[in-house]
Amino acid sequence: MHQGLTVRRHDPHRVAEPDGWADFVAKNRLGVAWSWPLVLAAAAGGQQTALIGTLHDGSAVAGLVTGRFIGPRIGRRRAPMAGILDIDSLTTSCFPGIVTAQPEAFGDAVHAVLAEVRGVQGVLLRQIIADTLPAVLRRPAITREGGPIAHFANRFGDFDAYAHSLGRRRGPLRPVYNRLARDTDLVVESTMDGELSAPVTPLDLRRLVNLVVDRHHTRRWLRKRYLSEAVAAAQVGTPGVHLRTYRDRAGRLLAVHTILDHPELPVSSAWGSLDLADGGRKDLWFHSNAELARWCIETGRAGFLSGQGSLTEKQRLGHELTRQWAVLIPSSPRRRTAPDRQQTSVPSAAPD
Repeated sequence: MHQGLTVRRHDPHRVAEPDGWADFVAKNRLGVAWSWPLVLAAAAGGQQTALIGTLHDGSAVAGLVTGRFIGPRIGRRRAPMAGILDIDSLTTSCFPGIVTAQPEAFGDAVHAVLAEVRGVQGVLLRQIIADTLPAVLRRPAITREGGPIAHFANRFGDFDAYAHSLGRRRGPLRPVYNRLARDTDLVVESTMDGELSAPVTPLDLRRLVNLVVDRHHTRRWLRKRYLSEAVAAAQVGTPGVHLRTYRDRAGRLLAVHTILDHPELPVSSAWGSLDLADGGRKDLWFHSNAELARWCIETGRAGFLSGQGSLTEKQRLGHELTRQWAVLIPSSPRRRTAPDRQQTSVPSAAPD
């Protein structure tokens, strides 16, 4: 067990990568979702003040932590007043905001975050799976089960075996592949298979993804999660972020899918497409997810994570669901009271 972990905060407005960040990501095979360019872009593009930190066991980096302060903000830098510290991955809804070198150190990492933060009403931890939940519930907390995380589990020797495993559910795949094969005006390319004949610009990606957000956002009381300029630029410019594109013969971009690579479990990230009324094509999302499954099978990966949305459609593609919880740990009255304004936004150890 790791004891006495500490948190070292890093200024999300600085471009310089923290010491030990890249080495920890590489050593623990975290994949591109934890790469500094994507984390920094997500922090810059968010509406709340971000927290980015490294967990230390002595001088060694023993983990990473990201999150956002939710609540009223004050001052020129929009520093948060007392609110909630939302510990969550900044780059994807598939991961929690804490990662440690050893799974058994997760509870100690949570304790380190709680010990470091001042002036908040509580700390909210998201994407906590059943295996991790006992380590989080070492103190009184409020738990709520959230929407499950979908993932494709690769147990197949080839793509045909995967398609056959769907049984009656494989119905969507056959007409999709047949229809797209007959579409002589459609050009499909992926950086997983080679270079793209035409680049995707951040403006292209952002425009198409935000069209999908507008199309499927039906809960008016929830904020629309638009793709920011910073995140779009990072996704098209960071090595390890794969793109699948769909264009017509004239070169018009119809749809794009971004995938965050990982040695075992890549992450299906952003999906954007034109409306059918504007020249888009039907079922490109099904095709791209099936092709991602094919790529995972052919490259020997364990599968891929596909997030919390469109669960009915994902189950039609044979994706499995993993339960996850959100855990709110209220702060003690002593920790809610900050001696001065600075401590409402800056933890006991100043950012580097």
